[in-house]
Amino acid sequence: MPSRHAPSGHCLPISVGHAPIRPIWHCRRGCGVWPCPTARLTLRAVFDDDPAGLSIEMACYLFEATGDLVKLNPNEVPGPDALFIRFIGWTRRGTPR
Repeated sequence: MPSRHAPSGHCLPISVGHAPIRPIWHCRRGCGVWPCPTARLTLRAVFDDDPAGLSIEMACYLFEATGDLVKLNPNEVPGPDALFIRFIGWTRRGTPR
C-alpha cells in the first residue's frame, strides 16, 4: 500500500470539507478553530488503519499552525499545551472524538 505521508517538511493537503483557513487556522465551514469536530471525525476515518500516521500528520499541521499563528500575532499565540491538545491530543485511540 502506498504511503499517505507527505515528503519531509510538507503536510498532506486537507481533502476534508472542513479544511483550515490559513493563517488563522479556523474551519472553512465556520465551526471554530481547526481541526473542528467534523474534521477530526473525518481524519480519524481516513487514517483508521494508521493511527500513528494520523498523529504524525497532525504534528505536521501543529508545526505549520504554530509558525502561522506566531507570524500573525506573536503576543496571542495559544500556549504549547493548548496547541498540543488541539492538534495531537485527540488522535490517540480511546480519546473523545
